[in-house]
Amino acid sequence: MGSKRGKNPGQKRAAKQQARQRRNRSTVVPMFPTPAVDPALIDDFVQWLRTRDFPVDADLFPHLVESTLTNLARGRRGFRATGWLPADAHVLLDVADEVAAEPSEDVEDVAMAIVASALTFLNYLDENRLWTGTEENLIHCIEDLVQFLEPQSPILLPEDIALPAVNEEDEVRALVSLPVITTLAALVEWVGAGVPVTSTKVPKPVSLPDLAQALGIDLAVDSEGFPRARKIRSMRDVPEMLEYWETAEEIGLITVNSTRAVPGPNAELITDRTTPALPLIRAAVTEYVRRQLVSAQRDPLDPNHLTNMVVTQVILAGMTSEPSVAASDGERFDDEQSFMDAFVHDRLDTLVEQQWLTMDDAYRVPAALRPAVLRAVQLVSSEIEYAESEALDSDITLRISLEGTHIPVWRRIRLDAALPLAALHDIIQSAFGWEDSHLHEFSVGPAYSGGKVFIPAEDIAHRDVVGTAVPEEEVAVGLLLSSVGDRLTYLYDFGDDWIHHIEVESVDDPAPDSPAALCLDGRNMAPFEDSGGPWGWANKIEASADPHHEEHAEIREWLGLRPGQQLDPTSFDRDRVNEAFETLFA
Repeated sequence: MGSKRGKNPGQKRAAKQQARQRRNRSTVVPMFPTPAVDPALIDDFVQWLRTRDFPVDADLFPHLVESTLTNLARGRRGFRATGWLPADAHVLLDVADEVAAEPSEDVEDVAMAIVASALTFLNYLDENRLWTGTEENLIHCIEDLVQFLEPQSPILLPEDIALPAVNEEDEVRALVSLPVITTLAALVEWVGAGVPVTSTKVPKPVSLPDLAQALGIDLAVDSEGFPRARKIRSMRDVPEMLEYWETAEEIGLITVNSTRAVPGPNAELITDRTTPALPLIRAAVTEYVRRQLVSAQRDPLDPNHLTNMVVTQVILAGMTSEPSVAASDGERFDDEQSFMDAFVHDRLDTLVEQQWLTMDDAYRVPAALRPAVLRAVQLVSSEIEYAESEALDSDITLRISLEGTHIPVWRRIRLDAALPLAALHDIIQSAFGWEDSHLHEFSVGPAYSGGKVFIPAEDIAHRDVVGTAVPEEEVAVGLLLSSVGDRLTYLYDFGDDWIHHIEVESVDDPAPDSPAALCLDGRNMAPFEDSGGPWGWANKIEASADPHHEEHAEIREWLGLRPGQQLDPTSFDRDRVNEAFETLFA
């Protein structure tokens, strides 16, 4: 589980260093321990590390970051700790490269620790809106640092694992012996006939001590045993408790609306020890394990993402005849212990405590637990594949049609698959002439079907959704619409209920200099905002054209028609739509 970076810098590292120096024309200066930054910023960084449960000494990263910032400040006049330039990241990487090239066995770990601490600091600035530089510079710096730390490509895939034949009774016995099943059963018992919840669909703060006692969670310390850095104001401040709650909701042990949580349709099965309950119990373990392997930030640039990738490989190897060897206590704390290994070992220790991963001479997944654990890894791997999918490096052509209009209203749009759903929302608004004055949501299934929805992040706290809500800013269009025939539903204005059906017509390699979005074709005028839905819009078109209609004059005035002017519902101006797109992506 060592670092991927070899002991010799090699031609590739030297070439990268030379390229950075050509770009920056900068010189590498040594790291200095003398602080040259605001101590309050470092103190706040320490507190943030505590809240994130990073598996490192909270004093290590701040010390390294302080040294890094001091070095950069001495190396460039006008350097700002909260507003790096790409050249600053390049200087840091030059230092790390020179450190790693020293003829010593442990300097590479020092180099990685320097870069990892800087990467974590940049993520801290971004997450807390303390970054004062440009977004482009932030992305550039983070990507360069991530490239330095990037682990080896996975050598095991879920499809490489051959599951042994497992007797169902043995599988049930193994699954129900896990602490997660006991804890979920305790959660269902605690919910009882029902408990009140907040607008964010978690138990009210006053009930958390009672729930923590039922689940065996100590609210005084975090999952790493440190005193909690902030006052608990919500279940969301107790990640280990939230994991059980969300797992229970996901598999139907509880049902949660905007005011109460009640037993779900599968509540009774969690205490069943017979084989008919096996699918539910297996699903419970799968969902819980999946949550252990996904970074809390769901961000490939988050440092925990790298640890998750390595840990996933250890788990897959633990289902083969060649499991990853477990380091002895002496080996884990000797001078050759790498920085990344410390992250990985701490994470693995947590999984071993959960008892679905065992450790003696090696890390192994017990045979009877492998169906549940492998399914969890498959789900996680799918998410990783999505994030790195070639589908994101493509242009997709969508046909977007309004439901229920008296004549077909549709647009054919080609766009970059890497755009987030939030951008697709803007594209639809522009293509149909909407004014973005109402709520909206995307869903994989039909509108109002109660499944997962994708909505603006700022709406999640106060929207009452039946299913799971995912921030639309964090999901690329190509993750959901990657193949011809894939469909998505976009609902706009929950009063008028404008339902848009989105279907992939083609997936193509991106053309050189192709715009982010281009309207290729379309038919008929889109309805006016607040026109009363498909039926109301049809009525307004009819009234505006019929002088004898009792609302003729009123509707014409509402539509803004001049005397003698007629509304043409068949009109469509593609050029005007593309002008709107150009403005949108300027």
